[in-house]
Amino acid sequence: MYNSTMNNSLTALFLAGDRYHDPRDAFEGVAPILVGLGVGVETTTDPAHLDREALVGKSLLVLHRDGMEFSSGFEQPPLHWMQPHQEEAVEEFVRGGGNLLALHNSAWDYPWDGPYRRVLGGYYLTHPPLAKFQVRVVQKDHPVTHGVENYAVEDEQHWLWFDYDRVTLLLTNHGQDGRQSAAGWAYEYGLGRVVFLANGHTAAAHRHPEFMKLKYNAARWMLRLAED
Repeated sequence: MYNSTMNNSLTALFLAGDRYHDPRDAFEGVAPILVGLGVGVETTTDPAHLDREALVGKSLLVLHRDGMEFSSGFEQPPLHWMQPHQEEAVEEFVRGGGNLLALHNSAWDYPWDGPYRRVLGGYYLTHPPLAKFQVRVVQKDHPVTHGVENYAVEDEQHWLWFDYDRVTLLLTNHGQDGRQSAAGWAYEYGLGRVVFLANGHTAAAHRHPEFMKLKYNAARWMLRLAED
């Protein structure tokens, strides 16, 4: 994993991995970017680790997992793992100046009317099978999309609601069948910043050059490195 301590004040808590996603794909697709920016990274696959104490002193929370926990086995219906105290911890963290980078399925099957949904600024609906589709930049002047071109990627094309009156839509995805959805947004919540990027189902999608730019830009913008 990429648990690392750097000689500065920038640190990240990175929670990834679930039934459908190998945490190594997420850690290897994001953590080196953060380390390269001088950010200390603490990785975990245990959702119970996310709480107020774990966020103390952190600059960034990265999530790459859905809201389901199969604690009784895959044959039984899943439960929601994120408890009210965890939702409140995330909201307090971001509102107080922390930052949230939510990737891919981090909008999927979370409480739809609680603090986490309020902070994220959107919610997952569904997705068709893995396929090739287009991602288009619709807001070229934002720091997160700086230098990013439209691109084709083979991935899950997630369809999402988003709070158009609160967030800045950055990206849209466009399937070969003509269906499209939001694919990324950013905004400020309290004193903190939030970025959601919908790609990331596979290791190959994580390595896509344009998606790598988006993750790099997102980290710089949220951590205020783009403003130095």
